[in-house]
Amino acid sequence: MFDDLHSDVLGDGRKRERSSKPERPLADREVPLGPPSTTISQAVHAWLDGNTPERDARRGEWSKDVDFWKRMEDDLVRRRRMRTPAHLNARIMNAIPQHTPQVITPWWRREFVVTPSSALVAMATLMAASVAATALVLRTH
Repeated sequence: MFDDLHSDVLGDGRKRERSSKPERPLADREVPLGPPSTTISQAVHAWLDGNTPERDARRGEWSKDVDFWKRMEDDLVRRRRMRTPAHLNARIMNAIPQHTPQVITPWWRREFVVTPSSALVAMATLMAASVAATALVLRTH
């Protein structure tokens, strides 16, 4: 069977003519990205590592990177000082259950309930197993 995958959605049966020109093969291309704009100078790296003073890192076009990292440090210091409010901490602690969980009863000590349907299934299974075992025993003798 032929399915026309190029037909229109309405399915009016019109088929497209294929062009006589072969399709161009797809090719992988590398696109040059140019110099990366997110590189940081060695002086800024040295300042972040604590090896050079800030004035050496601020030379040239890298002062905006120094400003960014200083703002980042200020923000981190402010967030490190944040504490959970006392009322929220109390609500969290009150939501934790105070009673110890009960031990789950093992399956061999639980109450055993037999429903009529489960009794019928068990009886049918036992009958089928006994018939199969009888047939096996009679076949071997």
